[in-house]
Amino acid sequence: MKLLLLEPSILLRERLAAMLASLGCVEIVESTAVEDAGQVMRLMQPEIVVMDARLPDESGCEALARARRACPSACLIVVSSYSSEPYRKRWLQAGADHFFDLSAQIDLLLNVVRRHDMNIDKRKVVWNSMRVKV
Repeated sequence: MKLLLLEPSILLRERLAAMLASLGCVEIVESTAVEDAGQVMRLMQPEIVVMDARLPDESGCEALARARRACPSACLIVVSSYSSEPYRKRWLQAGADHFFDLSAQIDLLLNVVRRHDMNIDKRKVVWNSMRVKV
């Protein structure tokens, strides 16, 4: 599975990358800046984009819209240490597939990535079986 991790905090980015790698993510590209991530998204076409709500070089909503345009079928996950319900709803309405509070919901984030990876594997099996039959 290809995953883009867009997180400005080096410590948090390294911690999340290690946890995601332990799930078997084959390719994890880390970035701190939206501008770099935009190029990566177009070239990599990640299945999952995990991005912090607060980014240094662009508003999170703009970055989310950019990610959706670059990777229309990707699962977009926004993470933040701000967890109020109105804030979470704002992100989901802006186009995020999931929103997780980093202080309390890292396990949920990992479960979503794990489930997404299992669904990708199932699609590959179906595609491979269809291809063999042709």
